[in-house]
Amino acid sequence: MAYEYTSVAGTVRLVEEEGRWLLCFAGRRRGHWRSPDQAASAAARHRSGLPLWDKKQADAPEDLLDWRPLGPSL
Repeated sequence: MAYEYTSVAGTVRLVEEEGRWLLCFAGRRRGHWRSPDQAASAAARHRSGLPLWDKKQADAPEDLLDWRPLGPSL
């Protein structure tokens, strides 16, 4: 499953790849988190490793329940 959140800066997504969670924004991907909760927290605190996202300082929720789940079962 993946998650997304639409902010004033654009849509940011959390995706799992090979057991790690990545943050995707503006065509770039970065991350190494063990859970989607850790990835959401990094996005919310602007410590994602994606300079474009981190510099924008757009709001993103730290709580994964506020992100929209994506997936074939939805």
